[in-house]
Amino acid sequence: MKRYCLLLAIICFCSSVRAQSISFFDLTNLTNLSNGQAHTYLTLGNVFKHQYLEEVDGKKIEHFRSRSNKVKEQSITIGENTILSNGTILRTVTYETRDPQHIVNLIAQARSAKLIMKFQGQDAYNNIYKFDNEFYFITMLISTTENKGSVVVTQKEFAGY
Repeated sequence: MKRYCLLLAIICFCSSVRAQSISFFDLTNLTNLSNGQAHTYLTLGNVFKHQYLEEVDGKKIEHFRSRSNKVKEQSITIGENTILSNGTILRTVTYETRDPQHIVNLIAQARSAKLIMKFQGQDAYNNIYKFDNEFYFITMLISTTENKGSVVVTQKEFAGY
């Protein structure tokens, strides 16, 4: 029994040393929040800090960066959205990391969430993974030329039955 407890403690310690700052479910949940709520969510946990704000086509795009020096740089962008004719706002969240293993972890989380992988391929610069369900369209990229990756989560218009 002591061996199992020790093994569990070692696994937990190792996973926390290289832990990523955000999960797949956090990224999808951020698309459901308003910009102010998403800003509060990201800064409240002291994991991300507000880096800068830019205005593009009348939209306020906020950029956040990970605080920890122990983890490779990670950033999140919120504020990109599309406003439909009925007033519904479809939001997009972008996550970028300098550790491709974080993207591999997010791919595994997307698969365990039973998202359908619509495409898996490669171009000259990236390995490309596209997932889809009724609510989100997700594109995950792992660079083949540099040590980085990104995830773009876009809300879809939901047509009720």
